[in-house]
Amino acid sequence: MQRSLWMGAPPSLCRCEKEESMGSEKKDRSRLKDGLWAALRWKPLACAAENGVFWMVIFLGTLSVLSLFSAGRQAIQTGGGKVRNLAQGRSHRTEEGLRPICSVDNGLPQVALTFELTKGTEGVEEVLGVLDEEQVRATFFISGHWALEQPALAKEIGRRGHDIGSLGLSGRSMETIGREERREEILQARQAIQEATGKEPVLFRPPADRYDDELLTLICGLGCQPVLWDVDSFDWKDYGQEQLKKQVLGAEGLQAGSILRFHCGARYTPGALGEIVRGLKERGAVITPLSQMIIREDYHLDVDGRQRAD
Repeated sequence: MQRSLWMGAPPSLCRCEKEESMGSEKKDRSRLKDGLWAALRWKPLACAAENGVFWMVIFLGTLSVLSLFSAGRQAIQTGGGKVRNLAQGRSHRTEEGLRPICSVDNGLPQVALTFELTKGTEGVEEVLGVLDEEQVRATFFISGHWALEQPALAKEIGRRGHDIGSLGLSGRSMETIGREERREEILQARQAIQEATGKEPVLFRPPADRYDDELLTLICGLGCQPVLWDVDSFDWKDYGQEQLKKQVLGAEGLQAGSILRFHCGARYTPGALGEIVRGLKERGAVITPLSQMIIREDYHLDVDGRQRAD
């Protein structure tokens, strides 16, 4: 054992008594000299010295690593508390459990248009054209599968200055799948979207408006912000262009910081979008991409998912 090398000593170093059998003082000095040289050449002692240096280096290195770990942990618990809070979903905790961001109270007259894409390309070019014509930027939540099927179009959306968020891998509800499968879907969708657009999505919309505390905590822990809406156009119901405009512009919950939900593939959305945008502008709203409207850190939510700075 290494400890025995530290604790013990070679027999030759213990021979400090005079050997009375020596005939003269000269022989004593000669034997003592030979004994010292033998000790210096004794291999176990050399091994002990080498092992001592080796284990001392290991010991000091371990102390350094532990010190750095402790400093990092302290930083997270103090100055890095906002990182920990987001990772554990604490910024999204309310009296009734965790909530995604549904609207934003940042003191500015902003609203955000969001569009969902999970299959096909119907209506995408028309929507992009209206947004260009009205000179506004929106946020598109796309599924990983859609990004894989339409990489050029996904990249074009980003090139035109719009935000791109994730709608999961397939855009289907994650309500019935386990935690690890949820995690894999989120990561696979992120990779697919990043490969198609060149940008990593940091906004995540729980598919089909289905979520629980575990999913929201997982989304936050993977560095994303979960976002839903507070004004739903219900454009997928195909009520007609006029009804669609009334549904949005006449929404009781429409307010500064509202997040509006649309679908590119809905039948009447491209035709009604221009008038909706102009109607919002007439009310003094500044249409803004979500990334420029939401609060990134040091915030909390109320039970309705309205985000406010701490």
